[in-house]
Amino acid sequence: MGQFKGLTQSATQDLYVQVICLGVQPMYYDTWPINLDAGTGNGWVVSCYTGIPQCETSLADGLTILDNTTATVTADCLNDPRYLTWRVMTMKIDHNATVSWYRVDSYWDSAATAFSSTWGVGVRLSTNVVSNDDNTGTTTLGKTFVFAYGDGSGIQLNHISFGTTPHAANNSQGGGTNSLTTAPTSFTNSSPSKVSEQYCLSSNLALVGTSDTSGLSSTITAHSDGYKATVSLGLEMILPGATGGWRGICVVYYTSQYVMDNTNGSICFAAQVNSATGSGPIDFGSGYLMSVSSSTWQPPSDKASLQPSSSSLTGGKYDIVYDPAAATAFMYTEGYYATVTWYQPKFASTYSGIARYGKDDYIGTYCMQGAGSNSYFGATGASVKLTGAMHLAMGVISLGAALSLAI
Repeated sequence: MGQFKGLTQSATQDLYVQVICLGVQPMYYDTWPINLDAGTGNGWVVSCYTGIPQCETSLADGLTILDNTTATVTADCLNDPRYLTWRVMTMKIDHNATVSWYRVDSYWDSAATAFSSTWGVGVRLSTNVVSNDDNTGTTTLGKTFVFAYGDGSGIQLNHISFGTTPHAANNSQGGGTNSLTTAPTSFTNSSPSKVSEQYCLSSNLALVGTSDTSGLSSTITAHSDGYKATVSLGLEMILPGATGGWRGICVVYYTSQYVMDNTNGSICFAAQVNSATGSGPIDFGSGYLMSVSSSTWQPPSDKASLQPSSSSLTGGKYDIVYDPAAATAFMYTEGYYATVTWYQPKFASTYSGIARYGKDDYIGTYCMQGAGSNSYFGATGASVKLTGAMHLAMGVISLGAALSLAI
């Protein structure tokens, strides 16, 4: 996750990526037993670090200069996000030597844009083997770790929770065949490939007509001919620099391939991390479909005073559907998706509100990230052209296929 996304472990990387195991502590699910085997699930917790301590000599013997093996190995080592940034692996082993679970963590704070190192002066399991005075009762025995930050700024208390199951829904990619943005597959320590310089989540767009609008409410049909748009965002763990930050995609209308028309502003969809007390960086808070006016953000500007919750579209005429529709724990990480669907306005030569995107229209796409009252934007490239059958304003509409983008 984070800046460690996409890392591999090759024979060359074995020369400088190290694993250090610092301790083994007993772990009890029940009250303190005399015999470790007496309680179901009792066992041991093993704590190890993994990271890169230095890029000068090989870890195989501690003597061979790295560049004596391969000319670029030192440069590759220094550019590896694991350089001087350690992760701790916590592993639970049952008393019969079966691995029960494990997890790998780096640490973060609300103002961070990259994950902190877990390296410090030591790691200790807080359970006192003589008494339970340093615990809040038998339910927390053997579960809390204390880590010192490598930069000396303080310590992190990490409570390992049990019985937590992954979120079961929102794990199917959106059905749109139109790829709008693509998230980076890996990061380095060098610009422009640093994790803090990347705003893009993978996203796609589906444009689909409604074959029969008779079932729609009069509020919707007064605004739309049943032409819907769906944007899907592929989530992954982010650190936007403050609690409750967001990341998403903005679409801007072009009158031609090279001429942008921001008269009606842009349409943006952002997924926000939950800012509620006790939430972590992988807890999804909410999605926001926004109408961003040209006075608020004028692309290609890379910054705007913009907060999704205050810019979100409302009103029954759009029939906006978010999925998920509420805060969802353990979801803002790879393998999960947030989507929004809305009805676009009827075709017109000009629009008083949000614009409509259809056949032969050109659009530009921007990745966005923000926190607090500020958003930051990055262009993804040249404009792209929408293709497909024009969706005309009729009471009953029949389309043979969904519209798509040719990128």
